[in-house]
Amino acid sequence: MNFEGKVAAVTGGGSGIGLALAGRLASLGCRVAVGDVHAERLADVRRRIPGVLAMPVDVSDPAQLAAFAERTEREFGAVHLICANAGIIGPLGERLWEVPDAAWRQVIDVNLLGVVSTLRAFVPRILEHPPGHVGITASMAAVTTSATMPAYYATKHALLSIADTLRLQLNRDGHDVGVSVLLPGQVTTRLGESLSDVDTVRNLSGISPGEVADRFVEAVRDRRHYVFTHRGSARLAGARTDAVTGEATPPAR
Repeated sequence: MNFEGKVAAVTGGGSGIGLALAGRLASLGCRVAVGDVHAERLADVRRRIPGVLAMPVDVSDPAQLAAFAERTEREFGAVHLICANAGIIGPLGERLWEVPDAAWRQVIDVNLLGVVSTLRAFVPRILEHPPGHVGITASMAAVTTSATMPAYYATKHALLSIADTLRLQLNRDGHDVGVSVLLPGQVTTRLGESLSDVDTVRNLSGISPGEVADRFVEAVRDRRHYVFTHRGSARLAGARTDAVTGEATPPAR
């Protein structure tokens, strides 16, 4: 994809990886729309990225995502790229059977259904003006497991399936739209700080959000689906696969 003149939208773009994605895409010539639930962060987004469209968006509300997609297209024209990046951690350290229903629902509404609603709002628009690309921010939590954060890990595992299914369906139907799923380990963001005590993340040294954005841009250009951001990620993912197939015993947590 040639990024110059293309239109990109980023959810959860007010800080961290989302902000880095928005800034990197803008630097390549994209017209960028940013949505974030934290409205107070949007002034900083406007300061950092000249010409950006920044609006409050809660991805757990499909109507707000539909309005975000409509405004992006109205102000910038045809949408070519969506980064479904918004996400939350949820309860830390609680045993899964003790996590309250409300906490489960909050994490599912944002991390899983928020991505599904983002795809519903943007993918039909992208299909009208190929080539295009869909980025979904998952985590190493999508290909590993841990004894902590059950709701977070469950939704990130689900996102990997969502990304795989989307790619298969787009390919089956002959659409010129790529799909990349970001699988970052520890990143120097607020979210990364919350994850710093999780074994599978702690074993991958922290990198900057900008480095993650660079990996994403490379993946879009190469039409690469799985986007590991840290050295050693594939080994950790492989250990899980080996455990499933009986080739090895997973380490105790």
